[in-house]
Amino acid sequence: MPADKEVLDMRDSEILKLKTELAKKESEILFLKGELKKNEGRESEVEDERRAIIYMLEDINESTSRIELARKEWEATFDAIAAPILLHDEKMRIIRVNSAYQKYAGIPFAEIIGKPYYTVFPKLDRPFDICLNPDLDEGEEDIAIPSMGKTFKIKLYRIKAGDREKSYSIHIMEDITEAKRNVEIIKEEMEVTAHLLMIAEATTHTTDIDRLVEDVIHCNCKIMRSDVCLSYLWDETAGMFRPAHECGMGKSLIPFFRTETIGKDAVVIRQVLEANEPRVFHAPFPEAEFKAEYGLPPEWFGEVKAITITPLASMGQKLGLIICMFRNLREITDRDKRVMKGVAHQFSTALGQAKLYRYSVDKAMELSHKIETIQVMHEIDRSILSTLEPQEILENSVMMITRLITADRVTVALVDEEKQGFIFSSGFGVTSIPKGSFIPFSETSGTEVIYSGRPQYISDMGEMKSPFPLERKFLKEGFLSHIRVPLVVKGEVIGVLTVGSKRKSAYTPEDLQTLEKIASQISVALENSRLVADLQELFLGTVKSLSSAIDTKSPWTAGHSERVTRYAISIGKELGFSEKELKELELAGLLHDIGKIGTYEAILDKPGKLTDDETKIMREHPAKGAEILAPIKLLKNIRPAIKYHHEFYNGGGYPEGLKGEGIPLFARVLTVADTVDAMAADRPYRKGLAMTEIIAELQRCSGTQFDPKIVKAFLLVLNGPQVPAKV
Repeated sequence: MPADKEVLDMRDSEILKLKTELAKKESEILFLKGELKKNEGRESEVEDERRAIIYMLEDINESTSRIELARKEWEATFDAIAAPILLHDEKMRIIRVNSAYQKYAGIPFAEIIGKPYYTVFPKLDRPFDICLNPDLDEGEEDIAIPSMGKTFKIKLYRIKAGDREKSYSIHIMEDITEAKRNVEIIKEEMEVTAHLLMIAEATTHTTDIDRLVEDVIHCNCKIMRSDVCLSYLWDETAGMFRPAHECGMGKSLIPFFRTETIGKDAVVIRQVLEANEPRVFHAPFPEAEFKAEYGLPPEWFGEVKAITITPLASMGQKLGLIICMFRNLREITDRDKRVMKGVAHQFSTALGQAKLYRYSVDKAMELSHKIETIQVMHEIDRSILSTLEPQEILENSVMMITRLITADRVTVALVDEEKQGFIFSSGFGVTSIPKGSFIPFSETSGTEVIYSGRPQYISDMGEMKSPFPLERKFLKEGFLSHIRVPLVVKGEVIGVLTVGSKRKSAYTPEDLQTLEKIASQISVALENSRLVADLQELFLGTVKSLSSAIDTKSPWTAGHSERVTRYAISIGKELGFSEKELKELELAGLLHDIGKIGTYEAILDKPGKLTDDETKIMREHPAKGAEILAPIKLLKNIRPAIKYHHEFYNGGGYPEGLKGEGIPLFARVLTVADTVDAMAADRPYRKGLAMTEIIAELQRCSGTQFDPKIVKAFLLVLNGPQVPAKV
């Protein structure tokens, strides 16, 4: 129990005891007075009784003095208690108060007694809540008195009046203002410490600059107890502070904050940067000249009473600003400034590290992208140089482009100057235009690329006022942006490479540079392909001319080599030969009789049977042909076919008597093709055979002179397309 209540209880107990003793004495006196009347006349007895009464009266006086002394001591003790104390009855009327209560009430005791306590001090609309609960014998309640700037803890103790039902209540009012304030200070310090720890956590583990700034600004707003906290980051390229994050700003001002930059040469900003210390500015702020003079927007300062600006810097480099605004006038203490400086230092260090991390990541990504670009460019080189077919070059290239550039479509259109238009040659992503389609120059803006020789970039085709028909098709399929790059060979645009996206502004300058490099590679590959094709055409033309010259040595053999070649290629296709093999077979067919260059025309044109010597000369032409072609490396693969095209499957042929699978495959094909044309052609010594006769002869000699598989393939060719025969 509190000390004040213990004192009161002790005094009450003592007074009650004294009153009890006094009551006993009064009873004894009354008793003695009664006895005195009974014993009138008996002087001795009366004298004794008189003396007894005197003694008792003296005792009563002594007791009364003691009671009065106790009452005075109780009142002195009651009034000496520093906390306001009041005693009230069941109707909340004041019965007794101490001096402290009277002092707080500010009116005399006489005007206090009998009034409802809540109308005296503290002045309330109703009694304390603890008084309104009749079942509560003891209780506590905090009451704040704003007019005094104080807070009291009200303690309730109920007292029963003897044996009666009537009760009283004692209120002791303890001033807890300072304790409350200390609790609030401790609470604030704990909150500040918690937010400082949150900032430490964010600055230690966060490398995302945007997230870092957001976390720090929100914590700083709580630490400084500011109404608004703003952050700006330094843009080195633009030479200004750009808005980053805000906390507490009204919604109507957020768009303004997001778009408003601050220059480094503004008066206030320059002062803060030069001092490299937090600065505090108090209202009133200049109105019209505020922005021009200080560099801060006046729209922010409707009810602002104070502003703090803290610079962010690391290793001598500007990083940003933190601006706090206060709508209520309060002192910015040295402690606040130290906290601001500490937060700024920690934030600046983390921000500098985050920027370095971002820079290193960007550089790593840039380096990785460059390495990937080089690798892909090398693969494109290897891929397009591994083939001399223009279509393969284009298809390989467009598929590899997507590894470097994000695209929803990639196309190559080749220029057809004669028809004045483009031919959609290869690519993917376009559904409305089939490959091989012809697009006139007048129906696409891509024609500009041909005439200018420069790339074309369209960031949003939807903004084109009058799109060309081709661009309208692209828009209908959802494409919005694209890059077109010319394919240039010897100063002439031979085609257009295009990458397209279904997003607006999808491409960067780096994408354009990459695409130009790839276009250059494709152009070189196409030119090489064209040159090789020209050489091959020239070579084939030369071979055909040579073949024709051989065949024209005799009127009976004119066109023989070309017909043999056609038969051989048909058989090769039936057998499933590759394009490369078919080309080699074509050369072998055209040149299979090149050895006859050394054969006399008289032998070739002789109408009768050849002599043994003439036959020997004729049988030399396969070997001579192989010898003639030996110096030509390009014809290395076909020499065996030319040398052995007169070998028999059973080994009875010449020049070496090879047998079965030992005879080269091309030679076995040429044997059938050569024999078919020889049997079908007229000769000086006989007429050509009908095809039925030729077929019968082939079937008869299958397995002896001819490879059965080759005969079967030829017969399939005659009967129409069939499944390729197995070799």
